[in-house]
Amino acid sequence: MERMATWQIALRRLEMPVSKFLLLFILPSASAGLITAILLIFLTGGLSEGALFAGFTGVFLIILLPLLTTAAAIYFPVLEVNRSALKIEKEMHMFITRMGILSLGEVGADTIFDILRQMKDYGELATEVKRIETLVDKWHTPLPEASRIVARQSPSPLWSDFLDRMAFSIEAGQPIDAFMRAEQETVAEQYNTLYDTRLESVDTMKEIYVSLVSAGLFGLVIAGIHLVLFEIGNASATPLEMATRIRWLLVAGLLFVVVQVGALFAFRSTIPDDQTFARDEFSTPFRILFRQAWLGAGIVSALLFILTLFFVVLYWESLTLSWDKYGLILLVLPVTPLLIPATIVQREEGKVLRRDEAYPDFIRALGGTAQARSAEPSATIRALRGIDFGLLDNSIDRLEKRLSTRIDSERAWDYFAADTNSAVISRFNRIYIEGSQSSGEPAMTADMVSKSVTNILSLRRRRSLSASTMWGVALGLLISSVVSLNVTISIVLQLGETIAGVAQSIADSTDIASLTDAAGGFVLPVMEDPSAVEDNITMFKIIASILIVIQILAVSLIATRLRGGGFTSAVGQMIQLTWIAAIASLVSSYILDGATSLFTT
Repeated sequence: MERMATWQIALRRLEMPVSKFLLLFILPSASAGLITAILLIFLTGGLSEGALFAGFTGVFLIILLPLLTTAAAIYFPVLEVNRSALKIEKEMHMFITRMGILSLGEVGADTIFDILRQMKDYGELATEVKRIETLVDKWHTPLPEASRIVARQSPSPLWSDFLDRMAFSIEAGQPIDAFMRAEQETVAEQYNTLYDTRLESVDTMKEIYVSLVSAGLFGLVIAGIHLVLFEIGNASATPLEMATRIRWLLVAGLLFVVVQVGALFAFRSTIPDDQTFARDEFSTPFRILFRQAWLGAGIVSALLFILTLFFVVLYWESLTLSWDKYGLILLVLPVTPLLIPATIVQREEGKVLRRDEAYPDFIRALGGTAQARSAEPSATIRALRGIDFGLLDNSIDRLEKRLSTRIDSERAWDYFAADTNSAVISRFNRIYIEGSQSSGEPAMTADMVSKSVTNILSLRRRRSLSASTMWGVALGLLISSVVSLNVTISIVLQLGETIAGVAQSIADSTDIASLTDAAGGFVLPVMEDPSAVEDNITMFKIIASILIVIQILAVSLIATRLRGGGFTSAVGQMIQLTWIAAIASLVSSYILDGATSLFTT
């Protein structure tokens, strides 16, 4: 039975006909966008001359907002299907490993759901299994047919193919335990292929992202030049008049933000999730230090924020003249202390990855020793203490001491997982313990766990390479964006000052109106009123710095997701990138000032 297309699955999961979806979701979304656009135009002076959305700008807004809201409403169900597929595929490798290990104990088809009911920690995959169970128990559908029905509507092609093969195997009379053991290599190979395909999609999206950001920068450059040459005003302008003056810059900035937000959602819906740290209730030394670092850094950041805000308010007039040099520094300075917990987390991530690398050797040695000696767990672990397992050695020593107390061996293994702080070790430990106890074959269980972990680590290395490439792309794109905007600021500054000087000298000797008549009614507005040049350039500097910060937020979240880090790692990358952008802005501004001074002196 062929799997449905993604959009068909999305519609099926809405549990409503297309006409009802259009009526309840698409039409209200389009109407909300249209009403919002009309309200914005009406509240800012309408379409008349001098309003914020005057002329074509208002028409463009009326078209743009409904299109954006409609596209979001249409794509959201598809995005949810893709996210569900990612969640299923994230658990698929571990699921099939667990089922293969449990099948060593001769699991029958009649007890398959008894095992699957215990897999609540498998998230979306557990939900898919629940659908099969509902069809079998409540609707009395045969297991093969129920598997095919769920496979046809599954968001994940990997899970869909697995269910089709399971249905055929059951109908052919193959024991379920033999099928699960045979599926180990098949699913692993499919999982690797799918993983590589998604990483290739990420590489393609990088190129698209760079192209769109470059186009957005070009739009900002054009909007900046237009702002200086064609928009006039005075220092006493109201906020609405000020916004009207920079409306094209706001439109270009909005499109730039849409590119960043769209890229963030697109990357996150494509990149496989890879949790690094274990999640449990234990308070380990690292977690205590981490909480203390966050608390201390947060207090220092709050104090720095107050001091920076006071400094900006006190010296605002002089800061606006050199905002391109010091603006990003002032923005990043208050949050810089947060680099301390971020650095602690990054170091711990490196240690966890090294523990993960040593785990396959440890679990294989543990299983072989347990099979050969048939001794109690503490004696088995004690026999391994002379072997070098790298950063796992200290955790193994503490595990042996806890097991030797013979109080609660299961709790001792939980402490071991928390001590290593690894999500991979935590989950595969449970699989090994459960499998070795149910099957009585610790060596075979350990070998299957070792192969599965080794495969995951191999995929993680490929992902790390892609993450390094993304970091390089983000860094280069950020520096080029900062330099491009600073070059634009320098150009429009010199252009505005030159034209204002020419206009002033002409005004001293000639009537500007007569020149306008002589030119057939065409003259640059800045020549008639050059008083707003400085204010326009200041606003361009501030908006440019805000857009740079938004770009940093987007690329940091993308790079962190690709690398497998968490929120604290993302914060650390944001601060690092902001400092790089601030230094690049400061250096490029001084270089441009020096270069332009050569031509003005």
